[in-house]
Amino acid sequence: MSLLAAMAAVIASYAAAQTSTAVSASARSDATHIKTHLVTRSIRVAAPGTYAVIVSLSPTKTSEKADVYAGSENEVGIGLNSSQGDKIEFMVAVKKRTMHVLVVSHGPKVSFSVASALQTPQLTTPPVVTSTGSTSPTAPVTGPYNSLVWSDEFNGPAGSLPNPANWGFDSGGGCGPGTLSTNTPTPNAADAELDGQGHLAIISSGPFPYSAAQLDTDGMFSFTYGRIEARIDVAPGQGICSAFWLLADDGEQVGWPNGGEIDVMEAIGDLPSQTNGFLHGPVGPVNPNSNYQQWNAAVNSVTPLAGSYHTYGMIWKPNSLTWTLDGVPFATATPTTLYPTSTWVFNGHPFHILLDEAIGGWPGNPNSATVFPAVMGVDWVRVYQ
Repeated sequence: MSLLAAMAAVIASYAAAQTSTAVSASARSDATHIKTHLVTRSIRVAAPGTYAVIVSLSPTKTSEKADVYAGSENEVGIGLNSSQGDKIEFMVAVKKRTMHVLVVSHGPKVSFSVASALQTPQLTTPPVVTSTGSTSPTAPVTGPYNSLVWSDEFNGPAGSLPNPANWGFDSGGGCGPGTLSTNTPTPNAADAELDGQGHLAIISSGPFPYSAAQLDTDGMFSFTYGRIEARIDVAPGQGICSAFWLLADDGEQVGWPNGGEIDVMEAIGDLPSQTNGFLHGPVGPVNPNSNYQQWNAAVNSVTPLAGSYHTYGMIWKPNSLTWTLDGVPFATATPTTLYPTSTWVFNGHPFHILLDEAIGGWPGNPNSATVFPAVMGVDWVRVYQ
């Protein structure tokens, strides 16, 4: 349904409800007591093209449903309550210089914000890295972070291993307590290989015993502050956990998670349209989360994230971490957003990069419908300072 058609339908429904108020109270249905609110915003864009649009809906005083229309796309029946809003990503084709967003609430008016980013064509040749090294210098405090300091474009022959100068194979990791898959520290193309078309395939095999791979840049590349992005096609299926994350270099010395863990993207296979961001660190004695989780945020996409490539990113500054999806910021964590007894450990020390796919853990176990091998595709990983 187009935005104009949606507006017309809702306005007609609202007019009908208003007309029915002339009927006696005993003859009216409960539906006529519900006031419908429409809020429309016109978003000016720089140029026509395809835009990733994230509409962030605020929590509401009472439980209610809302419908969101962005250009020709829509998501209806979104549940909101006093403790939970929602964030929805749309891919919108904008033909002119203006994009319209409509939010319809069937109760109190819903507050919302809109952020967007033009989706540029993917590069056919790798970008030029301006500097490189085992550990990059600490980035400026405020940015902007636009100078590429490290990348892997995963170019190479089909069936070859990822660049050993960039990535090692790690036997640790997983997706929380109950992880069923085993990562081996020995490089194995059966678990992670290039496809010959500029992609890395991280492959989980089953049925039980499950094998998987975790790749990391520990000892080869770390950074402090900047912008990191990866273009990934996450794997669908019950019990599959795809992840792109950062771990403190001193984590082994101080013990996990005292150095800090930043999950840029964690996707659960039976929720193929959702991506999550998490922080793990010291939580104090009264934090209700047993997995040292300090903070989390999620975005739901109108179209599944599994089955297509999307760009997952994070902007890291002192006392601030901002998550992005397809170039659109959707959540920011600061020391004040953590659980009150948590400790912010994300300033001033280097973190390295990890890519992995795991079976089981907090997403639950695979079921009979889970397809193996399950493949997480990675087009590229890039760090800017």
